[in-house]
Amino acid sequence: MLSQLKMAEALRSDTRGKLVAALLAGAWRPDTSASDCSLEELELLTPLVMETGAGALAWRRVRHSELKATPAAQQLHDAYRLYKLRAVIYEREVAEIFRLLRSHSIEPILVKGWAIAKHYAEPETRPCGDIDLCVSKEQFAAAQAVLKSCAGRPHTFDLHREFRHLDDRSFDELAARSELVELEGALVRVLSAEDHLRVLCYHFLREGGWRALWLCDISVALESRPASFDWDLCLSGNRRRDNWVACSIGLAHQLLGAEMSGTPVAVRDAKLPAWLLPSILREWEVRSMSLRHRTPMSSAISQPLRTLKGLRHHWPTPVEATVTLGASFNELPRLPFQVGNFLSRAATLLARLPRALRNEH
Repeated sequence: MLSQLKMAEALRSDTRGKLVAALLAGAWRPDTSASDCSLEELELLTPLVMETGAGALAWRRVRHSELKATPAAQQLHDAYRLYKLRAVIYEREVAEIFRLLRSHSIEPILVKGWAIAKHYAEPETRPCGDIDLCVSKEQFAAAQAVLKSCAGRPHTFDLHREFRHLDDRSFDELAARSELVELEGALVRVLSAEDHLRVLCYHFLREGGWRALWLCDISVALESRPASFDWDLCLSGNRRRDNWVACSIGLAHQLLGAEMSGTPVAVRDAKLPAWLLPSILREWEVRSMSLRHRTPMSSAISQPLRTLKGLRHHWPTPVEATVTLGASFNELPRLPFQVGNFLSRAATLLARLPRALRNEH
């Protein structure tokens, strides 16, 4: 049990986030070192890393330590074994869906998930949830129809119309640089290393950075990039968006120890604003974005009381508000961006309200 003093310290706004960072630092590498966290800290952290899908990675840090036989460590070991089993099913499904879509003359691009997991020292330790597929706008409706026939599979499909919300480059440009990788006898199309790193950074920030696992993805993409990696292709020339990439990489370096050697000066010397790192650490503790999904504002009509109780989780985080409004990460106060983002989302909800009421009745 945690002592009163340790419990008080653990409840500070960013202490648990810092402990999560220390536990996961370098966990994706082949030669990851043993964690030096205490039993009390491991007991505190295990529910956090389990909930966000980093349990197997945490086990890689704990399995060589003196804590490997403790109940908390065994929970992480169980996650490690479970993820290995699930990875087999996931990989087969990815291969099958590519075969199926190609049989209908549809060529998707896989993002996140296995596309980044394959670069981990143990790919199975990076759990994959939805199968994220991007298709051209011309093939989107046909792809939707095909995927409807796949209902009931263990994994759901998240179909994206091109790269909306994921990148600002055109689908044709990204497809032209994409690569084919063999998986279970099928050829799976993935983004180039340059484009995937940028997409991972955008996605991490747009979601408020609430999952430490996504920062591990950025670290892996950074450290596994090929010798031919072209930073001019990765960076868009758009000052704000390049600022997002640089700050994401800076967070991966400062929090998880990601190696930054060989990065351009614009990335390596990027200054993180004072509010950014504390905001990320707080999200790793409170996980407001995750809690928000459990009480979406769209359920306000059918479940008003439940939605009201979860309303506090809908206040935008500083990171989310900055990216959603297309702003830079600088030292300006974030409150105006948060207010602007909240009002924008509220206006969208109100615009949809009449239709929702009609459907309800």
